Amino acid sequence: MTSYERIINALEGKPTDILPYIDGFNCLEARLSFFGPQVMKAGWEEIALLEAELFQSDWVIIPAPLNIPGGPGIFCDIISEDDTHLLARTFYGGIWYWRKKPYHAKAIYNPVNNLEDWERLSEPDEEKLRKRIRTLREPVKKLKDRGYFVTMEGKGAFEATWMLFRGFENTLMDIVLNPERVKKMSERAVNAIIKLGLMVKEECEVDGIWITDDLGAQKAPYFSPQQYRQIFKENHRKMVEAFKKAGLKVTFHSHGNIMPLFQDLVEVGFDSIDPLDSYDGMDFPALKKEFGEAVTLKGGISCTIGQMNKEELKKHIGEAVKIGGDRRFILSGAGGVPPEMTLENFNHYRELIYKARRSEL
Repeated sequence: MTSYERIINALEGKPTDILPYIDGFNCLEARLSFFGPQVMKAGWEEIALLEAELFQSDWVIIPAPLNIPGGPGIFCDIISEDDTHLLARTFYGGIWYWRKKPYHAKAIYNPVNNLEDWERLSEPDEEKLRKRIRTLREPVKKLKDRGYFVTMEGKGAFEATWMLFRGFENTLMDIVLNPERVKKMSERAVNAIIKLGLMVKEECEVDGIWITDDLGAQKAPYFSPQQYRQIFKENHRKMVEAFKKAGLKVTFHSHGNIMPLFQDLVEVGFDSIDPLDSYDGMDFPALKKEFGEAVTLKGGISCTIGQMNKEELKKHIGEAVKIGGDRRFILSGAGGVPPEMTLENFNHYRELIYKARRSEL
């Protein structure tokens, strides 16, 4: 089976030859630690290919239409960059800051502070962005020719709203004080992601879109299920319907304890949901039992692997594979390999994954 076939089968509930898998490094700092400064001077496509081959991943993600905070992606304009810091402007005018080591990312300027800001906010220049999309054609073809399942990355109904318009704290306050405003902003943000995502689909041979949308902290979601249904659920459904109509697989990512929202996310129609991290309070065995036939579960590997010793890694991966089973499950890291993992443990981790995927662990 090719990697593409393996992922498609997993998303459609069909058998696979070995366990499908996606993983990588969790941030710019981790890539710099493991690859070194010379490699990090290469283009994103060469780094992505090296990372996929190193991990033997089935799935590669390209940096469009919006992959903040992982990096600025091709639709943001770089304001300044050196070896330690990066500033970039989003297509709605917000400004984001990255510290490369130790890794940190945050919005330092939000374009919407009042009603006047909102009303005069202009839409992205589609033709300008389309030209950038065309630079992805050859890299995507190269990845497809090697058999990978290739997705773009876009933000969901909550993250797109706060990342593009109002900022995190302001958006959380608006959810309580002015939910209708948040709903309108969410709809506008989602429309932009849909439009740009479909442009990527038109110009490149991508297979799907990975909607990243962290909806909670370790104890609970950022808002109640009722607030999710009132403000965000239909905008998520709108994304799923638009992208599936275009022939794309639509997968969903959220850190945090989103157990109270899981049924709603399944109802929206995502093809897979990740990362199911116990560190965030996610009950992977319970989710597999209740939703294992309704949606592909992707994840199982905790973001805490950098602190585990070899025996703990073996036990953790073995348990994840046992719970996930051989249908509708894609083994995946909750945050990728962190910079603090030692090279010895990293090589051991790769060996464990290799065996686990082939039922040899």
